[in-house]
Amino acid sequence: MLNTVLAAAGLATCIALAVHMALPYRLRSRVDAVVARLGAWARTKIDSAVGWRRRQRQTRAAALEAERVIRRARDSAQQGRVEGEWDGNVYRPKSFEKPRKPH
Repeated sequence: MLNTVLAAAGLATCIALAVHMALPYRLRSRVDAVVARLGAWARTKIDSAVGWRRRQRQTRAAALEAERVIRRARDSAQQGRVEGEWDGNVYRPKSFEKPRKPH
């Protein structure tokens, strides 16, 4: 059964190529252009059908990476924080209130 199907597909391909070679140049060019357009259309449809999973996975990975970086930045900011006060958007540590020895 499989041998018959493969043989029929091979015969159909050979006949199609023979007819293609027998066509005049202008008609052959048009046929080639139509086949190229059909191939490009099929390729874009296959890429869009397969690519949505890849895009979804990349979006999820980017969100996880952003969350990880934000968490790491928050943790490192909390670890090194010294006591102080906020004056508007300016942070003044308590260590600045003590007078220092001049050089």
